[in-house]
Amino acid sequence: MAVKPTYLTFTPSDSPDVNGYNFYLEESPNPVDVETSQKWDLGNPPVEADGKIKYDLSTLDGMTTKDGIYNIGLSAYDEVGNESSLMLINDVALDFVAPNPPSDGAIIRG
Repeated sequence: MAVKPTYLTFTPSDSPDVNGYNFYLEESPNPVDVETSQKWDLGNPPVEADGKIKYDLSTLDGMTTKDGIYNIGLSAYDEVGNESSLMLINDVALDFVAPNPPSDGAIIRG
């Protein structure tokens, strides 16, 4: 079974002291909340040639494998742990589940 990568892309913070980014996830219609939402530390991924960061969500340990509509939050943090406000992306359709295989195959000679 092969599932295509699902990339989050974003323009990095322009603050010079950014040490990394936090990714938050909630199943819609629940709003993202830094205190209660599922959270992953993305570290400080490299910036691509187009000036954006591109991160494969399917590589996150413990990431949902359930198809659905989700609300996403993203923040930047500095070395001492100060965290920015959230950039929100709401009502995103995520598809991590491959379809079932075909069935009842046969070879017919005629």
